[in-house]
Amino acid sequence: MDADKVLYRIFGANPLDVERTAAGRSKDDHLGQSRSFQNLNWVNEHIRKSLLNLYIDMWNSEDNREGRIGPHFVRFDISIQHGLCIISPDRLSVNSQSSFSTIRANTGVFKGKWMYEVQLGSKGVMQVGWGTAQCKFNQQYGVGDTPNSYAYDGNRMRKWNVSTHKYGEAWLTGDIIGCALDMDDGTIDFYRNGRSLGRAFENIPMGAGIAYFPTVSLAFTENLTANFGSIPFRYPIEDYKSLQAPPMKQVRQAMLLFQWFSQVIELLEYSKNVDKQNILLDDKTMSAHAFLMCLARSILKHIGPLLTIPYVTETVFVPFIQMLCNLTTDDSATKSAYSNIHSTRSIVCLDLLWTFLEEHEIKMCLESTVLHLLSAFRHVSLLLEYPDQCKSLILLTKICQHTVTRQYFLQYLLFDRVRFANFVHVKPLDEGGLTNVVEKVWWETNPLDSSIEANKTSYLYACERIKAAISEVEALQVKLLVILLNNTDGTAKRPTSRAIFLKKFKRFVQENLISNRVSTLHICILPILQTPLPITLCCFHRLLVAFRILWDTEIGTSPVYIPCRAFYDASIDYSGIDRLGGVITHLNKTFRNELLRLLGSDHELIIAMEQQQHTTTATNEASMILERFGFFSYRDRTREDRTPIRHGPTDPETSLMELLDNIILFYHVAAKKQLAKVAGLRDSMSAYINAIANTKSRLEYVKQETSPGKNFNAEAIQRELLRTTDIFNTKLSEQARHMAWIRAAVYSEEKQAQLAWLLKVITLTLQMASQQGNMFSFVPDFYLETLSDLSVSLRAHMHPTVPIENIPDYRTILCNAAEFLCDHFLDPRIVHANSKDVLILALAGFVSNPLMLEALENVPRKSRIKIVTNLLKPYENRAWAQSNWVLLRFWQGNGFAFRYEKSPHLSKIGMKQQESVYQLIKPCPSVIYQAHVRDVLLGNPQASTQFLNSLLNQLNWAFSEFIGMVQEIHNVSSRPERVFIESRQLKICATCFDLAISLLRVLEMICTVAWDVFSDPKQSSSEILLARLCQLLCQVLNRMSSQTNCFQHVMLLEIPDLESVDHFPILAAVIGILLALLKKEMKDFGAKSTIEIPRITRSLLTEPSFQITSLRFVLSDTKLKNTKTKNIKPFSLLNFFNRLQIKILIKNSQRSLRFSVKSQGHHNFFNDQEDVTADEINRVKQMITYLDTCHTLLPDTKLISDDDNACTICYAFPITVIFRPCNHQTCRICIDRHLLNTRECFFCKTIIDKVEDLSGNTLHDFTSEFSISRTTS
Repeated sequence: MDADKVLYRIFGANPLDVERTAAGRSKDDHLGQSRSFQNLNWVNEHIRKSLLNLYIDMWNSEDNREGRIGPHFVRFDISIQHGLCIISPDRLSVNSQSSFSTIRANTGVFKGKWMYEVQLGSKGVMQVGWGTAQCKFNQQYGVGDTPNSYAYDGNRMRKWNVSTHKYGEAWLTGDIIGCALDMDDGTIDFYRNGRSLGRAFENIPMGAGIAYFPTVSLAFTENLTANFGSIPFRYPIEDYKSLQAPPMKQVRQAMLLFQWFSQVIELLEYSKNVDKQNILLDDKTMSAHAFLMCLARSILKHIGPLLTIPYVTETVFVPFIQMLCNLTTDDSATKSAYSNIHSTRSIVCLDLLWTFLEEHEIKMCLESTVLHLLSAFRHVSLLLEYPDQCKSLILLTKICQHTVTRQYFLQYLLFDRVRFANFVHVKPLDEGGLTNVVEKVWWETNPLDSSIEANKTSYLYACERIKAAISEVEALQVKLLVILLNNTDGTAKRPTSRAIFLKKFKRFVQENLISNRVSTLHICILPILQTPLPITLCCFHRLLVAFRILWDTEIGTSPVYIPCRAFYDASIDYSGIDRLGGVITHLNKTFRNELLRLLGSDHELIIAMEQQQHTTTATNEASMILERFGFFSYRDRTREDRTPIRHGPTDPETSLMELLDNIILFYHVAAKKQLAKVAGLRDSMSAYINAIANTKSRLEYVKQETSPGKNFNAEAIQRELLRTTDIFNTKLSEQARHMAWIRAAVYSEEKQAQLAWLLKVITLTLQMASQQGNMFSFVPDFYLETLSDLSVSLRAHMHPTVPIENIPDYRTILCNAAEFLCDHFLDPRIVHANSKDVLILALAGFVSNPLMLEALENVPRKSRIKIVTNLLKPYENRAWAQSNWVLLRFWQGNGFAFRYEKSPHLSKIGMKQQESVYQLIKPCPSVIYQAHVRDVLLGNPQASTQFLNSLLNQLNWAFSEFIGMVQEIHNVSSRPERVFIESRQLKICATCFDLAISLLRVLEMICTVAWDVFSDPKQSSSEILLARLCQLLCQVLNRMSSQTNCFQHVMLLEIPDLESVDHFPILAAVIGILLALLKKEMKDFGAKSTIEIPRITRSLLTEPSFQITSLRFVLSDTKLKNTKTKNIKPFSLLNFFNRLQIKILIKNSQRSLRFSVKSQGHHNFFNDQEDVTADEINRVKQMITYLDTCHTLLPDTKLISDDDNACTICYAFPITVIFRPCNHQTCRICIDRHLLNTRECFFCKTIIDKVEDLSGNTLHDFTSEFSISRTTS
């Protein structure tokens, strides 16, 4: 290879010939030097002179342009800020940590036309603009709130200068806002993504002493990045200058140097591809490759300092790399470049940069490059094809193919400086772009609206177009992640990229986890650590796809699950993570021998634990291992894992398992929230659709019932209803376009399949871990929570937008998850309190949905019996309310007047705020589980007695607490002075009421399906339980039916937080229990020839607190005595029968219109279901008649005795028994009930050994084992 040809190729002939002629090229002048070295000297001199010709004047750090005042480098002035802000090292990015923070730049202008740009990092309340040095800001007043300051806020679409006016358009995250100030004409304009928003301010003050500084004010957690000219403007405005002068002379130098450098790269690439790799130059003193490397060094020593200037990097270096990667402005070229992504020129370029540039030069260059790519990527796309985003991803992927650059990015940039998750987010189109793609909107209507249905095909086609475009971006993002997770680039001196990625990603997840637990840990965590929810969901999906690609490529086994060993061998960092079995230190001590057996004495964890146990100060290495396992002080739980990254390639399976574990944790910590949040849009659309349907129904009715031109009120109502419909349609059209994006990007079949696959993985992981005995206790608690979260996401969030039936084996998936929940409810290995709650709540989710209940019913019978047996364990010493609610769901829909989603008495009350958050649950009773309840109760009488006794205890407590609080409210409201009742107290009162109802409904189910537990005379406990049940029912009836008690008074107050408290739900439950108890006896009573009062009926009628009038009250069949009607809230079950014959009063300010709704029409916006059926009303009437008849047949049972003979516990029965050894006395009924709970004496707390009647006969003997079993059976 001829050196002259090389130099001609790089530098051109003429300049070099001139230099050679001037030098004389005599042999005497260059005696002792080879020709190659002479050429290199000439090259260095040529480069020096060429650069001097471009830049004769030395670069001055001062900017002396007329009209500005301040330093050359324009930054935010950290000495002049109001409120707490987090400011980036380059002082161009601001994140507010106060309620309203204000900061201004260090440079002002007083003459000429000037501009700056800000890229929004969020879309909340921010005011950007200009202000003078005299403006006084604070945390209430920012730019635009004071005289001589002017601002624009796109969140509220207002312009601000003390007063505010409507201006501009709404901005989005990633928008670039241009702020233009004309100090010649005194005007201020704002631009959004290069489009003018119009003239904002005119005739602003100018003159002596007035200079305007760029100023921004941000609400809490809002953030932005400013560009005062340090990099090229994205949308420059003609005739407007940047506050920081662009380094154009350095740009021209860099362009010339990179022109030469590109030729060197081409020649180097050529020299590597020729057959003779070590070809020599003509003078035989140097190889061609070495000569080219020397030329590259000569050029790069001048390029290095220039690349420390961000403006040069963005203007020259980034286009240069794009050229090397064949990236042009043409979209088709971009696609072809992606297909040929393994070209080598960019790799050669980066090799040379890392070889010859100073470390700080290459690092500053790469940081500026990544920041530029992120800025371009985050910018809102106006086109569906996402051209800028695709080019940024392809270029970043190309650069990351270089090993040293990739590892530097992972170590210092992608997680610490720019947050790699931003690069795997797909942002929705701009509002205008979305409107262009989704021209016609559609939503589901019932009944079908032909005008809306006509748009369905076009709408769904637009959704598919969006999905196709997004899929291309997602494929690029996955490709980037796969490259970042490279596991083949490790050496003896450096770790693999995957190892670095896993360590950094773990920290990233931990930061989000800590942000969620800040209140628990009582530490100060800055919100900047939190990642926006839309980004987290995209990141989760891309990582999951990348994992599956890598697993299939490197491992290939199926099914995928995380082995239980990973949870206790410290191979995965679980610092700060709780386990199912409780605290990790306790588990370690408890199962030390098993850990030793499974891991071996030479395992690093066992060695570290022994060192910690036998020495007061463990070694540094041992402490690091223990930290990964969770053994560090509580206050240090927020710090990063200090275990050094191991050099060399990692085990593929172990590293991928750690990645999958992190993905699962990431979903639990953040991604699931976005799925739930997005579902809110669908719920909002449903509300608007129903509102439109109701409005149209009312409009039709008004048209039918009024004559044209005769009723002006009716015409006004029609106009108002039409206007309301238009408003609803406008809002729905906007939401439908956003829903099209959600259908394509979030609720798609592909995303659903990914969640279903992950649910299978987690279920199998938990099932396999459960088979490992006590080691199951080491499973992190978030696995159980994620299983519950994924089940909810598939059935409640994604469904029905993307039906769950689309998953091929969805029944098996749900069934396996349900089986695990059934088998592990009340599992003694699950000690963590939160995990216990999660498990029961997951079960509650399965019984709240017909589809999930079907899965629960299809689990093996053994699992079904197990869960029912555990649900029917005594309620003491555990969280019983959730268990009782699950039992309640088995029954809801079958009980007496128990077919409602919301109690019928609430139908007249409009939708409350909490109802929009907590969805009403439709009844879906389970006959299968009702049968299992019967079998379990009848199959184990002793356990059934204990359970029913605890249930009655809780009912007694809940109702007593409720009545007690009602009495307190009544007393407070009766005071003459004005007294406020705490909302917390009211909510507790309503909660106790709801608990009492749920307990009563479970009793109703038991009385219906397992009637024998109360009626079987062979069971000694049945009589006690029956008597106690009758007593509680009578107490509830008496409290609810009295017309003069505190409950009636509080109901008349109509307190807002007590809407759920009413006669209907609790009286209907009590009536349901009575009907279930008496059903068989009522049927047999009429069939018998002899008149004999049945056992249960006798127990009810002989209960001292029983009053037949309390039963008549439910049908309003009572005579009021000495009571004013206005102080009574009337109640009757008949009011909830045939409720379709109602009158609705529509009031609209000064006009009203009455109309009647017949059962033939307008059912779409009225409740068309009878809450109490005719059959149920007849059964209640028959029961009252039956009890009246039996009551007359009872003999006179009035007790004639003095107080000395009455039981001092109940005062209802005479003393009949005596306790030994303390000799205290009560009636037989009281002691029998008491012994179900404890053997301590009522009065002195002495342990009772025997119970005898007054004649000395032994009734209960606790001194022998036989007697104990007999009395408790």
